[in-house]
Amino acid sequence: MSGEHKILSIDYSKCIGCETCESVCKFANDTPRIHMTRTRDGVMAPLYCHHCEKPNCALVCKRGAIRRDRDGAVILQTMHCRGCQTKSCLVACPFAAIFETDKGVMLAKCDLCANRRQLGLGPACVDMCPCGAIAYVARAEAEALETDASRAAFARVMEHIKPSGPAGK
Repeated sequence: MSGEHKILSIDYSKCIGCETCESVCKFANDTPRIHMTRTRDGVMAPLYCHHCEKPNCALVCKRGAIRRDRDGAVILQTMHCRGCQTKSCLVACPFAAIFETDKGVMLAKCDLCANRRQLGLGPACVDMCPCGAIAYVARAEAEALETDASRAAFARVMEHIKPSGPAGK
């Protein structure tokens, strides 16, 4: 996949941890597909699908439930996903962006608001973010938006998700 498909890009250096993205996602989808986490530093940060060019989650899904839609979004087809015992996709995602729902063994992940995209709208979290931390842009554009501060903030969140050693050291 090339950078022509749009993805979410969250600038953690702008994010204020208000949880608006998670709330509006739950409102728009019944189950949130962005989840807030509290880092070891006490900072609230949203975890979300990066719609990877080569998604590990899709590669390990034995049921073929994770695939790209016509717009290039990596989606979870819930009719094919039956919450297998291994939940390999959860482990395979480097961004901790696939979640168990509170509705049994089902899983959820961001689909870039597929229902809204069919109407020509973008993801609800982008429209509602009060600090402009979330963008819906082409992959190449997302890379161009990066700053030293956003890369440092992203590294802190990633260290929380996948610590590099004992106590994150």
